[in-house]
Amino acid sequence: MFDRYFGACTSHDAGACAAEYTADGQVFSPCRAPATGSAAIRALHEDWFQMGDSKRDVSIMDAHVDGQVGFCSLVFSVDIDFPDGVTGTILGSSLNTLLKQPDGSWKIRHTSFNTFGD
Repeated sequence: MFDRYFGACTSHDAGACAAEYTADGQVFSPCRAPATGSAAIRALHEDWFQMGDSKRDVSIMDAHVDGQVGFCSLVFSVDIDFPDGVTGTILGSSLNTLLKQPDGSWKIRHTSFNTFGD
């Protein structure tokens, strides 16, 4: 599931990113209002992709499943190419809750992002 999600992020496919969340999924970001539901999560990803990221690195720090529920914590860096030609890097982490679906697949229910530094 995370391979599909990160692949969709790399290709800037907001619809595919949103598809990895439950229908009532939620994303909490320090720079945006909370997004709840597929349409809002898709729109949030579209906004992020318009920022012009050129490189994205992700490392899963911890993951665990207990029955129908799981969690995953990760750290990330995203390089942003600003219109003035300067590249900046956003460093952060996220904590994700996961729910097993009736078909046996996994979807993200919650994502809470934090950024490091100023």
